[in-house]
Amino acid sequence: MVSVLLASYNGEKYIRDQLDSILNQTFSDLSIVISDDLSADGTPAIIREYEEQYPGRVRSLRNSERSGSAQNNFFRLLKSEADDYIMLCDQDDVWLPDKVEVTLREMKKLEAEWGEAVPLLVHGDLSVTDKEGGILQKSMAEYQKIAVHDNRFSHYLVENNITGNTVMINRALLGFLADVPKECVMHDWWLGLLASCFGRISYIDRPLVLYRQHGENQMGSKSGKEQYAERIRNQDAVRENYRKMFAQAQMFLKLYGNEMSLEQREVLEHFIKLPEKNRAEKIYTIWKYKLMKSTLIRTLGQMLSI
Repeated sequence: MVSVLLASYNGEKYIRDQLDSILNQTFSDLSIVISDDLSADGTPAIIREYEEQYPGRVRSLRNSERSGSAQNNFFRLLKSEADDYIMLCDQDDVWLPDKVEVTLREMKKLEAEWGEAVPLLVHGDLSVTDKEGGILQKSMAEYQKIAVHDNRFSHYLVENNITGNTVMINRALLGFLADVPKECVMHDWWLGLLASCFGRISYIDRPLVLYRQHGENQMGSKSGKEQYAERIRNQDAVRENYRKMFAQAQMFLKLYGNEMSLEQREVLEHFIKLPEKNRAEKIYTIWKYKLMKSTLIRTLGQMLSI
C-alpha cells in the first residue's frame, strides 16, 4: 500500500538508524525499496543484511551504473515503482514513529475531498539535529522562513518549499513521472511544480523527521540570514541557481505545456522570458504574475538579481 523509496550513497554511518525508524513505524503496511548509487563503503552490505532480515519488506534495485546525483537516483526509484502511495526517504535521517500514519491520514483526507484521480502531494516539517541526533532547530520551516502554505504554481516556479524526505505522493501524481526531466534543480522541487500545476498540496504543520545535519549532507539547513550572506559572498552560485531554475521551467513547458491551463501556461511563458527583459519589465512581470518568494527581501533580491 505504501512504498518508501530510499536513495543511498556511502551512507554506512547512519543508514541503519533510518531503516530501523521506518521498520518501527506505527503503520506497518509498507515496504522499503532502496536504490544504492554504487557506494564504495559498507552501505551495500548493510542493505543486504536488511533484505535478508526482512524479506518482502526491504529490497533493493540492482544498479549496474551510477545515476550521478541524488535527484537522478530518486527519479530512478520513482520510475521503477508503482504503489498506491509513495514516500521519499534520505539515508541519514530518522523518521518519528507516526510519520507514515499521520501523512497517510492527511493524504486520505485530500483524496476524500478531491478524488483519487487528482495528483496529490503531502509534505511536512522537520526538526534539524546535529550528527548525534541532538535537536538544533525544532522547526526547519520556521528557521528558514519558508512559506509552506503558499501552493500557487507561480510560487513554485521561483522557490521550492518542499523537503523531499517528508513527501508522500499518490498514484495519480506518480503517473506524471513517466518522463524524467533532463533539466531539474531537485526532484522535490519538480514534484512541487507538478502538484501545484495539476493537483493539490497539503502541509502537515509539525515535525515528522529528525533531519540530521552533518558534513556530507546533499542539502543543508541554513537560516534566512545565513542564506542571504552566502548569496552575497558567492554571486557565481547565485547565477548558476537562476540558470538551473529557468532551465527547469523550460523543461516543464516542453513536457507539460499542452496539458496546462491557458492561465498557467501564460505565467510559465512570461517567467521563462524574464532574463530577456529590462529591469523595469522584470519587476513588473514578477509583480503582475505573483512570482513571489517566501519573504519580501527574497523577492526584492530576485527582482534585482535576475
